[in-house]
Amino acid sequence: MSQVKTYKRLEPIQKLAIVNARLRHGDLSKIAKATESNPTTVRNVIEGKVENLKILNAAYDKVRQRKKNSEVIRTLELASKKKAQAQVVTSK
Repeated sequence: MSQVKTYKRLEPIQKLAIVNARLRHGDLSKIAKATESNPTTVRNVIEGKVENLKILNAAYDKVRQRKKNSEVIRTLELASKKKAQAQVVTSK
């Protein structure tokens, strides 16, 4: 019996782009621990210098449910603007 795939198979370069757009502080060390790899090797994979599918897949699994960093920053900026506008309105 064949398994039903619930995701689109991505090329390594596509996974790398997604990982780099969503990687957060401390993720490299967590990925290194999870894959029992050297943090330098993990960094080289994330930077695209070395290809290692085990590390890349672990990194992708870690970040695939996250928003892009640019979206998070945009959300924070909008919230900050709304807060500043609310303070101006209440101070009048």
